[in-house]
Amino acid sequence: MQAEVRLLDLVGAMEDLKAMRNSVLREIELQEGKGKQRTQKVQAWLDKVVVMDQCTNQLVIDFSRCCVTGFCSLNIYSRLNASRKATKLKKEIDELMKEKNHLSVLAKRRPSNPVIDMPMSTTNVGIMIGSNLRIVCDCLADKTFGMIGIYGMGGIGKTTLMKEIERSIDDWNMGFDYVIYVRASYEHHVEDLRDCIAEQLSLCEPIETIFKFLKYKNFLLLLDDLWEELDITVLGIPDPHDNSVITTLYKHKVVFTTRSKQVCDSMRADKKIKLECLDKDEGWQLFKENLAMNLEGIPSLEEVAKEVANLCGGLPLALIMVGRAMPNQTWVAKWNLMLDQLQGRLFSSLCDSMLLYLRSSYDSLAHETLQQCFLCFCLWPKRKLILIEDLIKCWLGFGLIYYFDSISEAYMHGCYIIKVLEEASLVITHDNRTVVEVHEVIHDMAQWIASRAEGDHKAWFVKQNIIFEQLSSEEMETWIQLERVSIINCDMNSLPELQRQCPNLLSLSIQHNQRLENLPKIFLRQMPNLTYLNLSSTGIDELPTEITHLFNLEFLDISHTRIKSLPHELGNLKKLKCLLCGYLFLGKLQAGLLSNLCNLQVLDLYPYGCVEPKELETLRGFKSIGMCASSNEILRQLSDSPIVNINIQEIEGLQTLQFSSLTSEGHGWPKEFQIRSCTTIQNLVITHGTKISLKFLRLFDLPKLGSFIWRIEPKEVLPVLQLVQIEECHSLTSLHWVLHLPLLRALFLKNCDAMEELVNGEVGEIEEEDDVITTFPKLKYLTILGLPKLVKISHCALDFPHLSEVHLEGCPSLKRLPFKPGIVNNRGLLVKCEKKWWEKLEWDDAIVPSQFCSNSTEDEEIANFFGIFPIHVFFHFSFSFGFVCAANESIFLSFVCSWWCSSTWS
Repeated sequence: MQAEVRLLDLVGAMEDLKAMRNSVLREIELQEGKGKQRTQKVQAWLDKVVVMDQCTNQLVIDFSRCCVTGFCSLNIYSRLNASRKATKLKKEIDELMKEKNHLSVLAKRRPSNPVIDMPMSTTNVGIMIGSNLRIVCDCLADKTFGMIGIYGMGGIGKTTLMKEIERSIDDWNMGFDYVIYVRASYEHHVEDLRDCIAEQLSLCEPIETIFKFLKYKNFLLLLDDLWEELDITVLGIPDPHDNSVITTLYKHKVVFTTRSKQVCDSMRADKKIKLECLDKDEGWQLFKENLAMNLEGIPSLEEVAKEVANLCGGLPLALIMVGRAMPNQTWVAKWNLMLDQLQGRLFSSLCDSMLLYLRSSYDSLAHETLQQCFLCFCLWPKRKLILIEDLIKCWLGFGLIYYFDSISEAYMHGCYIIKVLEEASLVITHDNRTVVEVHEVIHDMAQWIASRAEGDHKAWFVKQNIIFEQLSSEEMETWIQLERVSIINCDMNSLPELQRQCPNLLSLSIQHNQRLENLPKIFLRQMPNLTYLNLSSTGIDELPTEITHLFNLEFLDISHTRIKSLPHELGNLKKLKCLLCGYLFLGKLQAGLLSNLCNLQVLDLYPYGCVEPKELETLRGFKSIGMCASSNEILRQLSDSPIVNINIQEIEGLQTLQFSSLTSEGHGWPKEFQIRSCTTIQNLVITHGTKISLKFLRLFDLPKLGSFIWRIEPKEVLPVLQLVQIEECHSLTSLHWVLHLPLLRALFLKNCDAMEELVNGEVGEIEEEDDVITTFPKLKYLTILGLPKLVKISHCALDFPHLSEVHLEGCPSLKRLPFKPGIVNNRGLLVKCEKKWWEKLEWDDAIVPSQFCSNSTEDEEIANFFGIFPIHVFFHFSFSFGFVCAANESIFLSFVCSWWCSSTWS
């Protein structure tokens, strides 16, 4: 019993240490938000805590395995050894807790960087700048706006706008007695700023004199390039938020610029103005102004010049600098050289100086881990929207997110990192924060930094949109030196022949290459130190046994490939921590495979892969599981596991399923939930009292499912649900609960024979209570197929503020559509249906049907496509690859059609 007692003491001490670590991390994050960085001593202490946690977990796992195998009472030596290790680790934990008490300084200010003055446009400032000027003018005239914040990425034109405000203020006749312009820069000093203000006011007295002087004056302070929160009262500036009588008598206004939206929030800006990049026409106009030459008489030159301007991505800084670098240049070869420079094939002093200025946003990131997370963006091609989940998986694989107890916690940490990068104006999120993109010039900066960086990320390489089969001797030398290689969206059917080892290679991503069907046997042997391998969404149908040569591999992603079995040799990868096999037809894994992967923490076999019940014990120490549950025994064993994705399939005798049984405290909820071919299920009960992270809900072939039993408001418990797909549920009569789901984007119903009304009469009661409630607030795609008894979708008209596509077929009893007048507004709404059925519809307002897109032959062909396409594959690929989320959704259906026709399936 002594060994058990010491283990319990060890685990308790470790929990106390982790609580102390979390407290330190919270304090550090607070300080980093203020522009400071953690000290080396603190980071070293945090790293020791991570190592100690791993050692403790491993000791507990080893001891439990010893007990499970029946030798707990016989193997005295093992028990004694475990007891000694527990005692030693407990002492080390006590030392770490004492060491924490001596860490007096948790964060220090980052060293200052030189201020680089960049050129500005002195001519036409453009339509966009002009519109922002009008916004600022209106805000200055409004008494309710005292503090105005202007934010945007480096080089977007914030300083230009501030100069225009200063120049235009006299023309606006605002009645300001004093207009003060101060540039803060990155590492500003309060004393210097105060001296600058005093000099402009012709004062040479301390802060109290500045305050007394301005208190009874109408003044405007223009504070440019602010990097962190600044209390303006320490500069002697009266606070515009002061509600005293004096403030009502005098105009006290402050306008400041910053790269971070967070600074706008912390400064309590009454109005926040975000500066966007210029469109093509404005960008071309600004480019020509700085070019100082007429291109109209030289068509060939104008064409390549426009291409050069387009590569600047509408960023004013890039347009001005590139334009001024080519004054009166009529030599086409010189323009082509500039084109190469901007396309990233060459670097020049011009590019270096521009990127050096932009780099200050990167340097301002409070910790090196954030910087490395940002550099990962250069592993994706330019102009590509990146799914946030793919990005977080990459960070996990690289070890940039390392302290987490569950995958939900890791995902939240990843979202926090993206928020920090967005507030630093380095990235842009879209579509309810599901996808992220990087401006082309910022992407160039990331590649520029990575190509010159030292340490763990000193060498990067990206290939795209090319045929890449063999390497030249020069390229081979490049591979030998690289640490990270990314080959994405290439038209390639084979990998390069590597005749020499690449000992430096740590990360290899070969994604979205459907023509690539196999890996050369010698290929994997040439990268012995590889830790990260991503082969997702390729045409590979077999994982070669040579993968055993990757002794250091920690992350393997083979999702969305044609692989049907995992080689037994995979069990030799003792360091493997993450194995992703999503949407592979694997069936049951080989016996003993998981038990050999002793360090595995993340396993995704969803939706078709599963394991034997007796092997589920090996998953107890996991942080994330996705798989198929095909028996009550498996479902029961998974009830206390960190399930991320689950497919409950062909379980007999299960009549009522409670969602709360699929999660436990600390693990969170699944993100994808599917039930298929469970013929006895009658009720789904939702009793959970907290918000859950379920995104996709799919129900197939549940003939007795009659109702959803809600013990809590659906929109409260399912705040992020995006897809509901229900097929062959013949007893289901209504889906009223989908009405107000805040993020529901796609609703698909097929062959639900008993359903007569999609949204029952309760909607009327809701509207009587509050007539401003929006129905289907985010729904874009509504598909209803084969509901013969469906009489109406709703008894009253509903809001569909974002609806863009409706597909109705096989609903002969449906005579009316619940669309309010003005449903289309300025959007195009496509309705796919049978022409004869459409002509027989009844309308309360004859104007409504004329607003919809007409049913052309092409539309009917696309509609017919849905009838033969496996809809679970359709929705999975649309959401997984981000096409439903993409900004350009018009290409979505045509892509899926072409993809389906070109793919081969068993």
